[in-house]
Amino acid sequence: MPDTDAEQKARVQDYFSRTAESYVTSTSHRTGPDLKRLIELGEWNTQQQALDIATGGGHTALAVAPLVAQITVSDLTPTMLATARTFILAQGVTNAVFVEADAEHLPFPDASFDRVTCRIAPHHFPDIAQAVREVGRVLKTGGLFLLIDNIAPSDPALDLFMNKIEKWRDPSHGRACTSEEWHTFFTEAGLHVEQAEYLRKVFDYAEWTDRALLSADENRALERFILDSSDAIQRHFAIKVRPNGHLESFTGDKILLKGRKV
Repeated sequence: MPDTDAEQKARVQDYFSRTAESYVTSTSHRTGPDLKRLIELGEWNTQQQALDIATGGGHTALAVAPLVAQITVSDLTPTMLATARTFILAQGVTNAVFVEADAEHLPFPDASFDRVTCRIAPHHFPDIAQAVREVGRVLKTGGLFLLIDNIAPSDPALDLFMNKIEKWRDPSHGRACTSEEWHTFFTEAGLHVEQAEYLRKVFDYAEWTDRALLSADENRALERFILDSSDAIQRHFAIKVRPNGHLESFTGDKILLKGRKV
């Protein structure tokens, strides 16, 4: 039986309570061309009110803070939010406020923000469409939603494989959606997609599993499952094997969407 929304959110809180520090120090979350590109597309000014949803380690909020009047930093998991707060304030940021918030039920009035960001997080949300509707609600008319997330291939077999290994590694994973699903979510929330970009990302297997605190037995079982996958899967995900036969890396896809509230 699938998890209820409440069970999924409890898994998310448990996972990120245990792994909060590793997300602050994660290279792939701290830096990357996707974060740079999000900032380039944001049309920022220092009069704006911005919101970062599911902030994780706080890296997106940190990048946005110098560009706006105030950044509201939110996350579902209190431990994760506290860890991000410590990290962000240690960088000298003085215009941030921190709010514990469920992405699907944002505790903010309608039309509160000029900019909303969310990076590498929605695949943990039980109801992504509802979360995007909430973004549409709290954005001012003409405001922008800048979204980055891992996406699944449109091919059903590849979609199934990707979401299976993500859930295996991290039980709090919900679903990495396809590009087509993401465009539908934006349209239904009253957000006009002005820009859609796709990035390939190499996942170092050791770092990917270490960050999740996967047990040695589960790590080996997951590695074997990936190594034993079909030729089509191996090609699409560019699975690389070390000379000793262990898994070195695989490559997935991310989407960057810029949507304007109409």
